[in-house]
Amino acid sequence: MQPAGNYHEGYERVRQLSALFLRRLHEIAGEVYAEVLSSGVIRPEEMEEEIQRYFAKKKSGLQDVYSYYGEQWDYYYQVVAASDADFLPMLQQARSAFVRLYVPVELDASYYMEQLVRYPRTDSRWQALRQHFIKKWRNLLEGRERTYQKRHIERLCEDYYRMVSANVGMLQNVGGKGEGPSPRLAWLQLTQSPELRVKLRQLSQVIRKSQLIKELNHVLGRKKVDEQRLYQAMSGKTPVTLLRSATHSDIVGITEGNNLNALLPMEYCFLSDAALEPIFYRRYVEKKLAVFDAVSRQIEYAEASSYSGRDLQKRAKHGPFVVCVDTSASMEGERELLSKAVVLSLALIADKLRRPCRVILFSDQTEVIELNNLYSDLALLETFLCNSFHGGSDMTCAMKESVETLMREDFRYADLLWLSDFEMDPLPPMWVQYVEELKQRGMRLYAVSFGHRSETSYLRLADRVWTAD
Repeated sequence: MQPAGNYHEGYERVRQLSALFLRRLHEIAGEVYAEVLSSGVIRPEEMEEEIQRYFAKKKSGLQDVYSYYGEQWDYYYQVVAASDADFLPMLQQARSAFVRLYVPVELDASYYMEQLVRYPRTDSRWQALRQHFIKKWRNLLEGRERTYQKRHIERLCEDYYRMVSANVGMLQNVGGKGEGPSPRLAWLQLTQSPELRVKLRQLSQVIRKSQLIKELNHVLGRKKVDEQRLYQAMSGKTPVTLLRSATHSDIVGITEGNNLNALLPMEYCFLSDAALEPIFYRRYVEKKLAVFDAVSRQIEYAEASSYSGRDLQKRAKHGPFVVCVDTSASMEGERELLSKAVVLSLALIADKLRRPCRVILFSDQTEVIELNNLYSDLALLETFLCNSFHGGSDMTCAMKESVETLMREDFRYADLLWLSDFEMDPLPPMWVQYVEELKQRGMRLYAVSFGHRSETSYLRLADRVWTAD
């Protein structure tokens, strides 16, 4: 290894190697993945993650590549640091190594030794010979090392090129004859377990053949519309005042409302007791929770239209998905398979439209899976997709989880989908009220019924019902 004085130079060279390696990986990926990037099968951030993953796996070898010439550099720096009295003896001591490592046309060390003995060390010609030899030796080492390092990096890049080319070939061939996963799903499953990949291929067949899933995709894959009413003046601009989250510096008192960001701590006590919890939800619906009042207000301006009075503007917005899945024993078999295919299909739509997807599984207990980025979150679905349904059916906890989710600001424009046989007790009036309030806020509720004796109190709330059996 190099002496401590040359540590920084060594570190800089390794850094340069790493930068060169990373740059070549980006060039290869950008070229090979160009078509699937433009079609949306792969996203730029996913390509970048793959590059970084490959780079992290291989970059440790760059230190070994740099160190390949470490022994020669070590002796070079010892010779450079040697006094004039020790310089020639050090060359003579390493004569055989010079002959073995370098051909005379590259570096004829014997010639320099013969010339150095002809002059005293105080002679300017002796000094010139020393400097010339050191410069030539350094240039030779740098050139050899650079060539070796580039060749090694190219070998690593050739391996990466073969890998990404195989990926593209696979993506271009999937889904032929209406079989197998879509190219997007094929890409997403590359890093998943063998068990999950097998299950995804099976569910892909169901997705392709199911008319129900096609209809769900069409309805739930639409754009949501947030209708915001702007009060327009006759001319000029009109301010629209929006309450911002309260801070300690501008709280002016306490008022009633349902702004969860400004909720008084004592209100959370109702959520800690099952008997008091319904009171909290009722007061939320009635906007009678105790909240902080704030001065903070944000003024937005909207251009006045050519019409006087009130004017309605609409802006398109993709809302999230909330999917409640009945995983009880009564849903085993074909019902289970179709339910899993529906969830996977909606997860793919959410991924395509970049819409968050929250999956609520319920039987005797409730489990929540939140998907924000299917490329990194697909593994979260593995247990649900690969395990069988079992247990009883209790929708109370699922309703509670759904309502709490839909109260969140980031799920304000969500679609809610129920997948169940609905062979259960009627929906309590309290939950009916919560659902109706959420629908008034813009939520759309859909249901897929798998049962022959479904409880109608659930289905009456839905904007649309599909029958799977």
